[in-house]
Amino acid sequence: MKKRAFTLIELLVVISIIALLIGILLPALGAARRTARQMQNSTQVRGIHSALVLFSQGNNTYYPGINTIGNVLTNTSGVAIRFRELLDDNYFTGEYVISPSETKTALTQSNVPVTTNNYSYALLEMVTTGTSGNRANEWRDTSNSEAVVISDRAKLNNTTANVKSVHTNPATGTNEWRGSMGFNDNHVTFEATHNQVDTQYGDDSTTNDNLFSESGKSNALMIYAGSGVDAAANVIVD
Repeated sequence: MKKRAFTLIELLVVISIIALLIGILLPALGAARRTARQMQNSTQVRGIHSALVLFSQGNNTYYPGINTIGNVLTNTSGVAIRFRELLDDNYFTGEYVISPSETKTALTQSNVPVTTNNYSYALLEMVTTGTSGNRANEWRDTSNSEAVVISDRAKLNNTTANVKSVHTNPATGTNEWRGSMGFNDNHVTFEATHNQVDTQYGDDSTTNDNLFSESGKSNALMIYAGSGVDAAANVIVD
């Protein structure tokens, strides 16, 4: 019996069905990949905080950049130097401080300076000027569940005062910051905004705190580079 070949119409129908299935599956696969990257990102943020806690066990509960008697070391309090100290002490590898959502150069040598090309995350600014505040008091192992000490960094959002991140996806209907926040009790959340988190540093609480804007000396201020008086200029570098 002679086998019947596909007609042109039948072939076009099959192709159309395949194209339709691809159109349905690709967005779902893309969303699954984004979710996987976000989960891995939060895992890395938690791991970096765990490294801070381990470091603090040999530094009288203080994280890198503060000495054993609680003094901020202004010459080593910059974000890059703090990461450098943790890398040199082998708390994690160079790849671990790079978000899975972007490409940067992982450091493999101890004698090479760390720059913003080598890490993805922002750390808590701890050098205050003028009236003293409580922010620096949380750059130590306090197990405070309301103090953010590490997060995804902020990036420029066109010409507006708003910021975005490496996880920003305009296809989801927003062009704003999205990212992981690591708190001082080692829990991590992935949030869709940077300015609606309730925080507490020392005895001072802030409602709807903005991670990247200093409204006082006891609110969150996450910086990507530098420290101290240069903090405002270094919240966003790229």
